[in-house]
Amino acid sequence: MVPDDTTDILNDATGLSRASTLDAELSTLETLTPGTVKPIHDWCLRSVASNDYFLRESFSGLLTSSALLPPEQRLIMYDACDDQEVRAPLGIFRTRLDARRNTKPKKPDIQRLVCTPFDPNAFNFTKIRDDRERIMSVHLPSGPYQLLTNKFPLFHKHMLLVSQLLVPQQMTLHHLEAVCQLLQACSFCAYFNSWCASASVNHFHCHIIDEFPPVTEFPLVSGPVVLGTRTLQPQGFPGFCYVFSVTQLSLVDSVIRAMQAANQPHNLMFTPRGHVYVFPKPLERPARSFELYPETVGGPELIGSFTVYRSEDYDSLSTASVEELVRINTAPLPSHLLRRGGPGAGVDDAAVPAGSPAARIPVRSCQSYDMWPGMRVIAAA
Repeated sequence: MVPDDTTDILNDATGLSRASTLDAELSTLETLTPGTVKPIHDWCLRSVASNDYFLRESFSGLLTSSALLPPEQRLIMYDACDDQEVRAPLGIFRTRLDARRNTKPKKPDIQRLVCTPFDPNAFNFTKIRDDRERIMSVHLPSGPYQLLTNKFPLFHKHMLLVSQLLVPQQMTLHHLEAVCQLLQACSFCAYFNSWCASASVNHFHCHIIDEFPPVTEFPLVSGPVVLGTRTLQPQGFPGFCYVFSVTQLSLVDSVIRAMQAANQPHNLMFTPRGHVYVFPKPLERPARSFELYPETVGGPELIGSFTVYRSEDYDSLSTASVEELVRINTAPLPSHLLRRGGPGAGVDDAAVPAGSPAARIPVRSCQSYDMWPGMRVIAAA
């Protein structure tokens, strides 16, 4: 039997019971209609099933309504995973043929600095013309964000998480926390393109997708030591990839800051399982990359999905070419993050995938061994 004093606690000064207030609040998300921009403050308190239901139904509703409109009025041009998509596995990776995405406007390649300041005169996501693009406005513990439609999706239920603040396309600790907070309350994944690494709008945004992309099929094994902490890596991944736990966001932030300071482009991936994948890129895109693949190798490709628009490009991709693309479009982290024992010419062997040219870096000879020729005679004996 509930004590009388407990009953008093559940009633306010007017005598109205508040016992069911929390339950009522937690159930309101399922009743929100697509396009509702009423701020959601309790996303992290809601069930995964409830959040998943809302996101999927919102996207599906907008996709259905868009199909009835002329192309210039659509919020979502097409379903990336419908019967018009052609796809095939290439090992763990996959290739896609979808000419519809080729209608996406092309942007000039004028990106030079990873940390390019925000330009209020350029396009940003506060300038969208149709409020229906806003699937939800969510106040996460790390700040205010909006979830927007993606007009040209590449993945299943592909959406955009966008900061409501006018800040550039640079990952920060607050953004890291926000993306992880969003994903821990649903079953979606996310990926991020830095400026100079396939991002096309210099306003912070992260891609939200309703699938575990192919790269998650690689088992995670012990990886290199980064800033003195052992990380994970996807076993068999043909390029450089460093995997961190969601409990290591401060370390991830330090790694990203180092890449930004070195002007090193990068892509990230987040999973609701609590992992953050970091894909550092070479400072300049290899010329060989264009010979193998007509598009920029960015987040979608590094997490496992290569999309082309022409049949001849689709037919030319192979497992070997995709693995080469991943290998030449990733690079090690800045060397000081991997250094053991202070300055020197050492290399973290665990950070170098088998077969990588970096694995054949000559080892510095021992000074004391060279200094005393007589030691060589002793050693030879």
